[in-house]
Amino acid sequence: MKKLISLSLAAALCISLAGCGSSGSSGSAASTTAAAAAGTEAAGEAAGDGAELAVEDVWTKGSTVTFHVPAKAGGGTDLYCRYLTQALTELYPDVNFIVQNYDTVEVGREAAKNADPDGLNLAVHHGGWILEYLAGSTNVNPKDDLKVVGILNQGGPQAIIAKPDAPYHNFKELGDYIAANPGEVVIGCSLGGASQGAIYKIIEALGEGYSEQVNWVQCASEADKLTQTASGSIDIANCSVPNAQSYEADGRLIILGSSAPSVATLESMEELVGLELGDSFKTTAEQGLENGEWDSCYYCWAPAGTPDNICKAINEAIMKACEVQSYIDGNKQMASYTDALDLDTCRDTFQKEWDSMDAVAAGMGVKTR
Repeated sequence: MKKLISLSLAAALCISLAGCGSSGSSGSAASTTAAAAAGTEAAGEAAGDGAELAVEDVWTKGSTVTFHVPAKAGGGTDLYCRYLTQALTELYPDVNFIVQNYDTVEVGREAAKNADPDGLNLAVHHGGWILEYLAGSTNVNPKDDLKVVGILNQGGPQAIIAKPDAPYHNFKELGDYIAANPGEVVIGCSLGGASQGAIYKIIEALGEGYSEQVNWVQCASEADKLTQTASGSIDIANCSVPNAQSYEADGRLIILGSSAPSVATLESMEELVGLELGDSFKTTAEQGLENGEWDSCYYCWAPAGTPDNICKAINEAIMKACEVQSYIDGNKQMASYTDALDLDTCRDTFQKEWDSMDAVAAGMGVKTR
């Protein structure tokens, strides 16, 4: 069996949920336009001399802030952005926050890149954008064409599942099996995307070069991963924690552990998803694997030319939003970890994710940049 079946570059998978309409457009009233223009001019003057700004200096009364979301309405990226704009509306009721969705991802990214760097144009997307840029499937560089201004959340856990008669029941046993049976294990994932990246990190954490001893096949949707693993068509996949628990309870698959951010623990995952989980859901770290975690955040960016004092003011607003109950509840519903992180921490986190994705892209053989 071939060890690697052709990579088809895919965007990182988000949870796809129905609901939430597409964004509206900015108001056309002369007073709103004038207020927004005045706010932009004032912010620009302050930015010019490097003065410290409050967000009210950038988002003035009556101004409109547009969040460019390179994704369709109703998906995970869209919902996370709407949780943020809802919280910001509660904090700043005199400011208009709109979400602009794009059916074509690249169009949305280009729009965010080319928007005015005035603090009134922002973008929200997941860190999988990094992997896609490094793999050559997007021409917009989230590092150089944009500036990180905040982190919406730090991602959440995914269960790593195995077929019901698998001869391994945790990560260590899987590693031993791969070493003893090179070329036999078949892993289903979104090739070239985040799900392959997450499982790749675990396999390499089990042993250097182990990722070359397994077979990677395209299996993108959660439904396909569950049914094909349960039937034994594939050996390993990832899926949501609730679905994994349900299938395990019916004896239809085995749970090997969880792929999760480094902040995750079994206890915190139980609180996050509202379920009592067994030891089979322990994270890579809790099972003694080094470098097996999957840290991939949802970021808020501004165009690259946005002055840093404007970025800092916006970051402080996002930090406040992270403490709003509606925002906390929304992210908990999506099983995602949130924390209020300052601008320096957000940018350090992004650089670490960039470095990690760079190594993953190279290891998976998809790096073109």
